[in-house]
Amino acid sequence: MPDDENRRTPDELATLDIVEPGMKEVIVEGRSDAGLLRWFFSQVAPDADIALFAVTDRVLIDSDTITDRGHNTGPRGSVVSTAEIISGKAPRSSRVLFVADRDGDSFGLDACPELDNIVYTDFAAMELYCLSIKTIGKVLSVALRAPKHITAQSVIDAITPALVTLFRIRATLRSMPEPKKLAAKVIDQLQFNASGSDLDPEAALERSGKGYSRKDLSETLSRFEVPEDSDKRYYIRGHDIAAVFVRYVASMHPNLLREDRRHFAQPTAMEICMMSSLEIVDLEPYELFKKLKEYALTGADGASSESSKVA
Repeated sequence: MPDDENRRTPDELATLDIVEPGMKEVIVEGRSDAGLLRWFFSQVAPDADIALFAVTDRVLIDSDTITDRGHNTGPRGSVVSTAEIISGKAPRSSRVLFVADRDGDSFGLDACPELDNIVYTDFAAMELYCLSIKTIGKVLSVALRAPKHITAQSVIDAITPALVTLFRIRATLRSMPEPKKLAAKVIDQLQFNASGSDLDPEAALERSGKGYSRKDLSETLSRFEVPEDSDKRYYIRGHDIAAVFVRYVASMHPNLLREDRRHFAQPTAMEICMMSSLEIVDLEPYELFKKLKEYALTGADGASSESSKVA
């Protein structure tokens, strides 16, 4: 449960810019994001004093305020709405920095307002930084002890089409007059073979979109096409990566999820494993982490902190 002693309304957070202008804090969507960034700051700016919070642990904001601003309720809507409110009341503030996923921005489903106090992931979500040869390769070699012939590239190539299709299906369900959620069994029962996955978009939509005709669902799905030459990381839901990865391994290499590796069959455990496999050198080239490092090394007065030691 969130600690109410730390929670403040957006107006109260804006007031803190006047009362405590030198106290920096970063507010993110979830606790795993906060954990990743806490580790990142400890490596690139170990002397920086930055408080990190998941939005539910720091912000008190009602759902009407979020929806009135055109955002969906939930962690992302809370982050973006709070950033907007504080920006309106303290436009020159550099005390609080917000971090949000781009989510459905690539399909025009989520707004990413350009404000001085918010930064966005380079791709659809924080977990997309894990979808790389180096990180997946580390998970395969260290966590699952996979043999050399099971390569990171082959796994990424195998799961990416299914991940993108799931993103399109979710966008379709979300865009219906009464939005629906993807049925859990669509991923839970996903199977892979040498030719790919057995994911059937029409069947997944029919299972998830109760009350809508197959024709309406199919027509809506056709609106969400992904350009062939695009970076697919803009069209993948972050939490789907670990879940689909697990389904691929369970289908194609089930022996890798046995004995002392059984717990990795749980998507939540696999996601933690993936996020823990990220390294500073992999993150620093991306714009999000460049901005976060700059924020950490800059004082409240806007001057670069010479006392910070960069790893």
